[in-house]
Amino acid sequence: MKTITLKLYNFNQLDKEARQKALTTYQDLNIGFDWWDDEFEDFIELCSYMGIAVNKESIKFRGFYSQGDGSGFSAMVDIPKLVNAVANQSWKDYAPMQEFNFDVPQTDRRVMALVSGGLLPSEPQIISRSRQFGVVTNVGISEVIRDGKTHDNIFEELDKLEEWLRSVAEILNRHLYTSLEKQYDFLTSDTAIKESLLTNEYLFTADGRSANHLVELNKRTSKN
Repeated sequence: MKTITLKLYNFNQLDKEARQKALTTYQDLNIGFDWWDDEFEDFIELCSYMGIAVNKESIKFRGFYSQGDGSGFSAMVDIPKLVNAVANQSWKDYAPMQEFNFDVPQTDRRVMALVSGGLLPSEPQIISRSRQFGVVTNVGISEVIRDGKTHDNIFEELDKLEEWLRSVAEILNRHLYTSLEKQYDFLTSDTAIKESLLTNEYLFTADGRSANHLVELNKRTSKN
């Protein structure tokens, strides 16, 4: 039987080279779980202040830094509430520092009155693309018939409204992807990994090799 004695160190006690080795070993330490869930919840809450009810199960993303990366989401939209939110920056009740460069809808005010008054049956939606990332929109009205007549002029204004909704949805989708990217960058940063290693009391040999398994092995051996 041989007895081997090892001196173990926490992250701060390692030299520069050993610290870098430890950081490399644990570069995925903070992303080995559903780290994006809080970002999803934050996005859903933010959108709710604008009359946009996001379906959490519809949110998808792939990242980061590769061609084809992106995000998407689906939601039902309360158009009058959204228009009011854009005019009054209502989302700042939830996120005071958040800026969005939304345009004001250019739809004829008479048509907007019909929409706001519920006189045009519709189910406005933001829809996540099925085969790629990004969003499309649909105000849920294929034609306008009143008094037995088709009103193409109203439908043209609704096209403008749908285009405006699409611009809003794209801005929000970019915000979603950017927030995920920033969180990922933070969690995989040396600062965040170091904090996790210290908080969870990870131990290392002098050359920066993980030694937590040795501690656990010693505990089991001592019990026997």
